[in-house]
Amino acid sequence: MLRKISLVAALLATVIAFPAIAGGGIVTPHRIDEMFRDTSIDYSHVWAWWGTNQPAFVDFAQGGGVLTVNVAAGAQPDFNVSGQTRCLAHGDFDAQVGFNLVTWPAQNGVWVSLMVGGTPFNVYRVSWQFEPSEAYGAYLPPVGTTVSATGTTGTLRLTREGDIFTAYYRSGDSWVPIISGTGPTGDVPLTLGSSTSREQQRSRAQSQSRSTTSTYSPTASFARR
Repeated sequence: MLRKISLVAALLATVIAFPAIAGGGIVTPHRIDEMFRDTSIDYSHVWAWWGTNQPAFVDFAQGGGVLTVNVAAGAQPDFNVSGQTRCLAHGDFDAQVGFNLVTWPAQNGVWVSLMVGGTPFNVYRVSWQFEPSEAYGAYLPPVGTTVSATGTTGTLRLTREGDIFTAYYRSGDSWVPIISGTGPTGDVPLTLGSSTSREQQRSRAQSQSRSTTSTYSPTASFARR
């Protein structure tokens, strides 16, 4: 029997834009801050979309400084819930997202991810369904890797300088690089999401229902030139 998952997400998406040369001068940088304080998701200015492939079992709502995602016990493997920014990162950028894994059973099979929209480039925190289960990871095609993780809070970071992408996680006051690789240089949206896969679930087909609760904390920033 599949578990019920409750994902609670809170994000501050700070977009610092340096697009510019206009009339021979530098355009003043501006910010777009998303604190999830409104009672509905801001599709006009911040988010292009939020959605799920299993709307009968997965729902999401914003309020009180968080975006809450609930996944019912009837949700099938390969569920995905995610949102993508309306603003595009142009040139170099630095995206950071903090998280808190409030309820996080061992080997629950769930990812929380920061991704480059429209590409497979991502950095994530995961609970695999095999030992060692707790890990940070990144996939910057054609290479992916993971490193062991401890604790239930942390920060994911994904940067681009020229065509070089680097994925990090935060340890204390330091950033620990996971992997670097070359990637697309065009304007790209950024995506937050939570998901699992059929491969992750197959060893749990007869397991009891479990719940997980995760939060994205208000520490994300997307910078561009």
